[in-house]
Amino acid sequence: MRFARAAAKRKLKSGELDIYDLLMDPSEELKGAKVEEMLLALRGMGRVKVSRLLREARISRSKTLVGLTHGQRDRLIRALGCRES
Repeated sequence: MRFARAAAKRKLKSGELDIYDLLMDPSEELKGAKVEEMLLALRGMGRVKVSRLLREARISRSKTLVGLTHGQRDRLIRALGCRES
């Protein structure tokens, strides 16, 4: 599990993995990963930006990828400015 999450974070950082794809269909190993920790892996995202983004999308810092409701997922995708891949 830890290795899969670490690999996903590296791929997010390098741009090899799109955050939209991760949010819409997380792999089995990543379903328990916290949304906050995945957002922090994105290039240019620090604690302040991530905290603001989660607050605007009305998502708890402890929320996991699988625990996101459809509304929360949609708000987060809009806030991130993601496009369907």
